[in-house]
Amino acid sequence: MTMSKLYASWHHGFTAVAENPGTSALRQGFGVTFSLPANGGDWIHLAIPTPVIVEDRRATLDRVLILFDARETSALLAVHVWDGPERILVREGLRVEGDHAHGLSADNVFPVGRDGINWGCGISMFFTAGQIDSHVFIAGFGGDFSHNI
Repeated sequence: MTMSKLYASWHHGFTAVAENPGTSALRQGFGVTFSLPANGGDWIHLAIPTPVIVEDRRATLDRVLILFDARETSALLAVHVWDGPERILVREGLRVEGDHAHGLSADNVFPVGRDGINWGCGISMFFTAGQIDSHVFIAGFGGDFSHNI
């Protein structure tokens, strides 16, 4: 009899990195705050600890979850999810603003539903700033996995 076992894997927000080395990051015990210049933007990358194989079965990534706060005029415009070098989810055309660092909702939970994870999962998020310098805070992030064992 095959049963689906669930596995949630999270990482603390202060492990997030910006793609542009010029984007400043203030790392503190409760997360990381990135500074975006007015009318600028950057990709923020999040590495999820990934249980690729459990009891000889490859993982399914059910969804990714991101606790973030898009402050001032910043907004989340895109979310890409990766299995190593392979992009397995593209969500673009978003405009998520405001504080989503203290709970889960449709604005910070992204269904993936990808079976057969091979390498290790990561999330890439593109944030933009409006007409004033703005900040993006990341508190934590993770993935919900399942294994049919």
